[in-house]
Formats: sequence, structure tokens, C-alpha cells
Amino acid sequence: MIERELEKVMRDLAFKITKKGREALNEIGLTPPQFNLMVHLYFNGPLNQTNLSKDLYLAKSTISGIVERLEKRRFVKRAKREKDRRSEIVLLTPAGEEVIKRVIDKRVDFLRKITQELTEDEKEKLFELLTRMKEAADQE
Repeated sequence: MIERELEKVMRDLAFKITKKGREALNEIGLTPPQFNLMVHLYFNGPLNQTNLSKDLYLAKSTISGIVERLEKRRFVKRAKREKDRRSEIVLLTPAGEEVIKRVIDKRVDFLRKITQELTEDEKEKLFELLTRMKEAADQE
């Protein structure tokens, strides 16, 4: 069954890409949960801690601790919402954004290295197929 083999190849590749990105995390001294929270803010914008807890499947107390540690390192900051000053949001600082970009760059370099034997047409076809798979997954 090709789907089972495809799942394994995709899982193995995703693991290796993640591992390469984690090398940058180790250099910076971030844990995977800290990085996951920062990535979520990077791609989704500022959120309150309740939504971060739901989105990342972590307890509110865990989110609170992660935010506190990231805030001490000036990777995130808490701010009051403009529309409701009683509510607080968490947002990435420019330093936090730089961390995300650094890890993404490391992953992109890894992908460039492992796809160097592919032609530009093969890379484009791979991108097209993966995009179609992602779109189908988004519909689920």
C-alpha cells in the first residue's frame, strides 16, 4: 500500500527537517515548546494565552511558564488589547522574529542541500504535489 510508504517517507523527512532546525534552537538555548509557541505567534499573530493553550494543546499554566521564560529573554512580550484593555495578548518581539527566521533559514539550507540533485522541473513538480496534498489536508 503506497500510502503507508508515503506516510513513512514524509514522517522521516519531516523529522530530519525538524532536527536540522533544532540545531539552531540548541545554539540559542530554546526548548521545542518555547519555539513552537514562537512559531505559532509568528504565523498567526498576537494571541492571548487561552488561545495559545488551545492551539498548542498545552495547559494554561504551562503556556504561562513558557511565556514568562520567553519574556525574560525578550523574545515575546505581553501587551493589553487596544479594544479591551482588561485582556492581554502575547506577541513576538523583533528578537523573537529573528530567532524564527534563523531556524527557518537553517531548514531551507538543509532542503537546498538534499534537493540539489533534483532538476528545477522536478523541484517545481514536487512543490506542486505537496501543495495539492496540503490543500486536501486543509479540507479535512
